[in-house]
Amino acid sequence: MQPIEVLQEDFAQTLAFIDKCDNHMFTVKNWALITTSTVIAFAITQNHYQVAFVNVGLIVAFMYLELIYKSFQDTAIEHNMDISTRIDRFLADRAATDLLVGYNHSFGRKLKYPSVVRVFSLLGNLNRWHILNFYGLLAAFSVATPLVAGFVA
Repeated sequence: MQPIEVLQEDFAQTLAFIDKCDNHMFTVKNWALITTSTVIAFAITQNHYQVAFVNVGLIVAFMYLELIYKSFQDTAIEHNMDISTRIDRFLADRAATDLLVGYNHSFGRKLKYPSVVRVFSLLGNLNRWHILNFYGLLAAFSVATPLVAGFVA
């Protein structure tokens, strides 16, 4: 197998993993929205508004789960960028012999344990604030349940 074929195969596998992470994060967001909405609806219909504060714990759990997938995806994206650079080098100079120097096949070896600190540190990246905004809005709606209930009832 030629070095470029190894890179192409790894690129395709890593790209598939990135897409898989996107699907998982979308599913987590859907479950977060459905679960918190159900708790809010229950709190309003049963006149137990304090039950909506349970959502704060649920929101943190869903956000943590999504950030785990995001940390895995970020590692895969970093690996894919390395592969892309190597492929670009091959396309610029088909005689390049150093394509695999410093290369590790598969991003799996680069995955880091998703500790709480590492996972929540992703929110420090401004490009990840959409995650915080989504869960922040869910939390705001949960906390505002008694106010909303006043208009509904």
